[in-house]
Amino acid sequence: MKARQGIVFILLLLCSVLAKAQPVRVSDLPLSPLATEWMQLSERHGSYTTAMAYQAFKDRNFSPHGKGIPSLGIGAPPIWLALELLNDSDSERELIFELANGWQDDIRLSHFAADGSEAHWSGGDIHKNAADNRFFRVNLSIKPGVSVLLLRVEGPDPRVLPVYLTSRENTAKRERAEAYSYGFLYGGIVALLGYNFLLYLGIGSRSYLYYSVFLLTFLWLNLSYTGHGSAWIWPSLDHWRQWSNPLLMTLYCITGLMFALRFLGIDKLRPRLSQIVLGLAMLMMLVQAVAFYIDDRALALIVAFDLVYIFSLLMPLLGIMAWHFGMPIAKLFLLASVSTMIGMSTTALTVDGVLPFNQWTYRAAEIGMFIDAMLLALALAAKFRQSEQERTLAKRLAATDPLTGVDNRRAFGEHLLQSWNQSRDLRCRALIMIDIDKFKSINDSYGHDVGDKVLTDIARSIRYSIRNRDHCGRWGGEEFVVLLPNATEQEIAAIAERIRQNIELLRFPRPADSLKVTASVGVCVDEGLSHYEDILRRADEAMYSAKAAGGNRIVFV
Repeated sequence: MKARQGIVFILLLLCSVLAKAQPVRVSDLPLSPLATEWMQLSERHGSYTTAMAYQAFKDRNFSPHGKGIPSLGIGAPPIWLALELLNDSDSERELIFELANGWQDDIRLSHFAADGSEAHWSGGDIHKNAADNRFFRVNLSIKPGVSVLLLRVEGPDPRVLPVYLTSRENTAKRERAEAYSYGFLYGGIVALLGYNFLLYLGIGSRSYLYYSVFLLTFLWLNLSYTGHGSAWIWPSLDHWRQWSNPLLMTLYCITGLMFALRFLGIDKLRPRLSQIVLGLAMLMMLVQAVAFYIDDRALALIVAFDLVYIFSLLMPLLGIMAWHFGMPIAKLFLLASVSTMIGMSTTALTVDGVLPFNQWTYRAAEIGMFIDAMLLALALAAKFRQSEQERTLAKRLAATDPLTGVDNRRAFGEHLLQSWNQSRDLRCRALIMIDIDKFKSINDSYGHDVGDKVLTDIARSIRYSIRNRDHCGRWGGEEFVVLLPNATEQEIAAIAERIRQNIELLRFPRPADSLKVTASVGVCVDEGLSHYEDILRRADEAMYSAKAAGGNRIVFV
């Protein structure tokens, strides 16, 4: 028993020794945020004034922080952080204190100098001077000797406290690096946003609109939690500064889900699932509205973070579902969603102190979102190409005779009308109408399969017989028509005869190896006819004249 009591006494003694950390030399301050250098005291059992907290520090009631960046959850009690500094030089040292977190309500900093003087500053979203800078920043003059910094932070937002205490030069370097990175991020997002919104205006596809709104909400959310919004856009909107993060987080997730449902076609593939997702989004919006009405920001933050977790899991699941249904672009969507998940997880682990804190790990969520935006832009481009290919194919199929592969009657008529409406020099000079002689007897004797073979071979023969600039189409069952632009009379006659001869020379495999096919050809030469229907009518009359004369011949009009 006495041995056990001795061990407990030694442990308590060690704890009391550790509770009084050695002062941190000013020259040894890290360029990264302060972490294990802090001593801490939580206001779990009543509030403290600055004098009370300073006395508690002197009485060794603060405990070593002992881990990474100070981090507490939503709605955590106010926390005091203390740092004892040693300036072992003979002159004052100028340092810049910066709390690189733009969403804390109440920030209070006190400096107890070695000569007994005190200085106090306050900031945060509830203070009028919160908009002076993007972050809470104070210029400190550290006199020779030992001084104490006391920092108190309060608010329902997640308590992440990356505090930099460095020289003016190091602060300027860090600011330049951040400025370049944010310029790259915002420039890329704005470019993608504008480009896709212009595509929406030009094409009318709502996928581009939803994607543009999704990017816009991410941009506003990033401006909010990085402090840029308070410094640039809404410096005088005190209440909005406190509520912007949870409301914009909710809006970001909802617009992302709406884009996913539309882009992946979940609203058509799984209408019931789409309704459930949209119902969840509307429920979250309703809860946020209630939280805003009763001014319960802790509730709003819990709902917003829960929705972010759901969003991070649901987006890849939607991508997997679309991939399962055979949508190729779902692969890019899935990669984009996974990049966002990895980025958010990295940032969360950094905030919790599992990963080392630096600009890359802390801002991994932004990097993941930027990669997400780029991949989604590629997915939209792929979907646009796919839609254009499908539209082109549909247009070509609508204008093509499915059996012979030449233009159908509607497409040829449109081409003829277009040629007719051009200038006189470009107007068509001749129209050739071709009808297969005794085609009904071919179907009756050999069957429709042979009849189809005859039609396809004749269409191929006609295409082979005409020039590249001439146009061919199927006008009816066994009738074909050819448009000859800018042809002389000699060329017209030669082409018509070549068509007739090539058709007559066609041979077919068994059982139609003895079949010989001929055609009646009518040619109408343009002589300034007033209507394009006239050239069709006259060519048709010439073709019937050739057929009435026994077929396998050409009649010119």
